[in-house]
Amino acid sequence: MTSPAIQAPSGADAGATRLLVTGFGPFPGVMKNPTASLMRLVVRRLRRAPGLIVAGGELTVRYASARAELAGLISRHEPHAILLLGLASRARQVRVERHARLLDSPLHPDADGRAGAIPEGAAKRLPALPLKAKAALEPALAQLRAGGLKARLSPSAGRYLCNAVYAAALADPSPGAARRRVLFVHVPWTRPPAGCVPKSRAARWKPAPERLAAALAAMARQMARESRRAVTGHVPLA
Repeated sequence: MTSPAIQAPSGADAGATRLLVTGFGPFPGVMKNPTASLMRLVVRRLRRAPGLIVAGGELTVRYASARAELAGLISRHEPHAILLLGLASRARQVRVERHARLLDSPLHPDADGRAGAIPEGAAKRLPALPLKAKAALEPALAQLRAGGLKARLSPSAGRYLCNAVYAAALADPSPGAARRRVLFVHVPWTRPPAGCVPKSRAARWKPAPERLAAALAAMARQMARESRRAVTGHVPLA
């Protein structure tokens, strides 16, 4: 089950752009996933943005349920844009993912200790070829770098749960999905709060959570603007 969705308190407006931001819960080797708190920081930053309705949700790291949890959030909030966040524990940069694939890893167990398996019937619905990001990649990358972050484009979201939910979001057949902006961003470990570890031991490449959240929020606002223009027919899909 997902944690209760977080929704911005600003008044609903039929003309507003709806944005969904997701993070993940714990998984083997990671007892506290920083993307869950990062998702909440991004939602908090965007809750007063004019013309924008923001929702957030934490997905469990389980092959058996993560796709269904994401589908439930999409059905509930009907977002125009989706920003998916995942942890790349060995990364030293933020990675903007170009593609997702219909591949689950049989080598990396989920939070239940189970290996990945493509859901029954999904092979017929989802193409085997890489699914391309549905957002403008270079502007997204530029927003992260403008926020003072080290960031790069990445060719693939891997084969773990990050890839699984990214592929599901990109191939979503629900109404409005064709114009929806969808992007997955892998983040490195964030810097611990001041005083938790000596400064000499705090890795300089780890971004501060607030700085990372600010850059991601700016990127999410840009995605929302892209989506709104696409809905009105002024911008083609990336």
